[in-house]
Amino acid sequence: MNTMPTCDIYLRLSDPASEESFDGREAKLRAEASKLAWIVHRVIIENDLDETGKPKLASAFKRRMIQLPGSDRPVLRVIRPGFRSLLDDLASGRANAALVEDLDRLLRQPRDGEDLLDTVEMSGTTCRSLSGSLKLTDGGTEDERFMCRIMAATAAKASADTARRVADAKARLHGASYSGGNRPYGYCSAQDTERYHRNLIMVPDEADVIREAATAILDHNVSLKAVARDLNDRGVPAATGAKWSAAAVRYVLVKPSIAGLQQHLTEKDRRAARTRGGKPPQPTLKDAPWDAILDRDVWERLCDKLNNPERLTNGGPGREPRWLLSNIATCGICGGITEVSGSYASYVCKGPTQHLRRSAKNVDRAISGLIVARLSQPDITDLLKPPPSIPVADAKRLRGEARKLRDRKASQMKMHAAGLIDDNDLLVGLREIKERLAVIDAQLATSDKPDPLAEFRDKPAEVVWESLSLARRREVVKLLVRVEFLPVKRRGPGFDPESVAVDWVV
Repeated sequence: MNTMPTCDIYLRLSDPASEESFDGREAKLRAEASKLAWIVHRVIIENDLDETGKPKLASAFKRRMIQLPGSDRPVLRVIRPGFRSLLDDLASGRANAALVEDLDRLLRQPRDGEDLLDTVEMSGTTCRSLSGSLKLTDGGTEDERFMCRIMAATAAKASADTARRVADAKARLHGASYSGGNRPYGYCSAQDTERYHRNLIMVPDEADVIREAATAILDHNVSLKAVARDLNDRGVPAATGAKWSAAAVRYVLVKPSIAGLQQHLTEKDRRAARTRGGKPPQPTLKDAPWDAILDRDVWERLCDKLNNPERLTNGGPGREPRWLLSNIATCGICGGITEVSGSYASYVCKGPTQHLRRSAKNVDRAISGLIVARLSQPDITDLLKPPPSIPVADAKRLRGEARKLRDRKASQMKMHAAGLIDDNDLLVGLREIKERLAVIDAQLATSDKPDPLAEFRDKPAEVVWESLSLARRREVVKLLVRVEFLPVKRRGPGFDPESVAVDWVV
């Protein structure tokens, strides 16, 4: 061993709501390293982030189903890249010591403990903890290794007991009490309720945001990216105060709480999921004691759309367009799609050849004026209005069947990739699923078809147009017109309206 070992410092976040920040904890470990005359090689922080970018629990106990290389069956493992990188440093000699706060901060699974002991023994390295629960000296003595195994088993038992007690409490209070944690967007915790009978109070402004987002996605086919950008442009914060992302919007909209529901995942549900080869478990839903923001039927349709594996839920690759006709208007010379680029924000052809260039600001103003004029005509009362909805008695059952068919489709494709079914079986199965889904979609269309111009009925078109988000305006443009840029006929500066051809669809 060197006279002055180099060490890795390992930190893991366990409870982001109540724990001391990493900075203060790192300072304590650095002070201990200085006392031991160890040089800090690097600081490893095991930390997860949720959909909004906020730190969340980085567990040393919870396991996930994974497929090991060369294995034909899934196994349960704790996934902690930071812990594995620490072992790599010790095994390679990049560091010859490790310093942690406590053994159960480093590991809570005997399997991880054996990996640590093997690495330390083969490399002859040293591990220490501030609490004294971990001590392995120059590879570890037999007594030190024995104590490490005992402490790892004890930590695993403590975590299992805690998990069992929490699960039992959640099962007992399922449907009767808010289980706590970060508040769901759209609600805040009620202060005048008793313990084990907690409730939520609806936040009106946030509830309106959820309803607007649901309508935009379900009825107007607006992307999650566009919803997130519109909320950020309007200065609407998320529940944490952070900016919105497509993932954060989706996270809010698929939560059962906004439909007045509470979910609970039993151990039986988890075991059933493991027998299905790692497919995510399906939680049990119950009516919650708080008011719903969305009707359950609307929420289920929203979840079906956002969870559909064939849908690009984030609006596809790239940024959400910031101009009215980006990726909509075409070039009159090559027929290609146009986009906005350049310091003067001009519509140009996508690709290396830019046949035409039109001022985005002038074009958008002209098209907006035409759209408003068209929607101000007397026929707006019935324009594109769908026929009256025909109630479908078994709509809920049909949607449930459609979900199962999509799951079956994904399963068949996985089985085909694994060589469990041949090409012919796959084609027959996919054809049957496609035909049945077409029948279900046709039946549901009579009750689910939205009004594409609902905002404009019996209201001033100009006022409505100004109130719409850019994403919604773009959808209206797609409904009403086809826009093509033509070569300029007249000479001189200024915008030529005749260089923009508008073909009305309706």
